[in-house]
Amino acid sequence: MVKLILLVKRKAGLTHEQFRAHYENTHAPLAWSVLQPHLIRYTRNFLTPLPGQPEPPYDCVTEFWFPDHAAQNACFAWTRSEEGQVLARDEENFMDRASMRTWIAEEASSHI
Repeated sequence: MVKLILLVKRKAGLTHEQFRAHYENTHAPLAWSVLQPHLIRYTRNFLTPLPGQPEPPYDCVTEFWFPDHAAQNACFAWTRSEEGQVLARDEENFMDRASMRTWIAEEASSHI
């Protein structure tokens, strides 16, 4: 299994609530509908600082779970296609795309 981690910051001028509402009600259903053939799981983790802590530099940690690198590569190829630009166009509505950061993650679990 391969996991891609995406750090997302909201577009300037949007509140946390507006950002989350658009992500959950518009973008996530769209993304799942077009990426689902490649994905095992798609999660959004919205960040809230602990009391007394500064605001996080990002608003959401998004996780894309792929069965293997072939599925991940197929997904990347699709998102770079003309058809795949549907996601990028919607991201412009609520994400600060220039600040997005992406990594491949290798998950380790403990059962202590």
